[in-house]
Amino acid sequence: MSVKEKIIEGKYNYFNQGHLYSDEQFEIYRLASPVGNLLFSSEVTSRVKTGEFLKINIDYEVNFKFDPINVKIKRQLGNRSSSESFNIDLKETNVVYEFQGSGRPNYFEKIVTHKSHVAAPCIATFMMMANQRKIDPVHKTHYSILSTPNIWDYKGEFIETDIYLELLDINPKSLMIAGNELEATHCKLFQTDENGSLIDDNQQLWLSKHYHLPYMAKFGNNIEIKIETLKKSIIWSRKRY
Repeated sequence: MSVKEKIIEGKYNYFNQGHLYSDEQFEIYRLASPVGNLLFSSEVTSRVKTGEFLKINIDYEVNFKFDPINVKIKRQLGNRSSSESFNIDLKETNVVYEFQGSGRPNYFEKIVTHKSHVAAPCIATFMMMANQRKIDPVHKTHYSILSTPNIWDYKGEFIETDIYLELLDINPKSLMIAGNELEATHCKLFQTDENGSLIDDNQQLWLSKHYHLPYMAKFGNNIEIKIETLKKSIIWSRKRY
């Protein structure tokens, strides 16, 4: 048996006011482990104002309950690079965070008693939390997020924040993308301010039935992300969703 088996692959396009500015290639693997862990692997590529390409690689491993186990994020822009990782001991509820930028390596660990999703700069894992805990059809569903302010240089430790997901339609909603009619779960995302109050900044998502991979996401009035291709194993055609 191979170390990992590819089960899904696809591509997203990122738009700002209708202009394409980035794309994401992603793959999902089933790992050769006794409990069937999954690995979500993404590469996000963007051209910056200098003409250089920013490349971000994300490897996000979860167990069969979709609890994060290991998350690695690597960034490369010209001669600049950085890497960060979250290693989560589910038994001890301990999270070990490491960051390497232009300076010395930084290390931080903390006991996190509740199940949390790790925020990563890609859309393929953006709704991983909905696999970890199902969306409540009546009330807003609470999720805990681990995130950091670190990109190229170390700015601080990871923090825990709360977000809420609201189901806008109980039944799947029809969605047209590039001439393809898709059935998606339509929901809205709310962040919280420093007082714990909900912020409605018009973040909407249309989720597929495939590990809740978004078919489309809208963040405010300018940013829109759409699926271009989604292939499951070798039996799916390029435009089958």
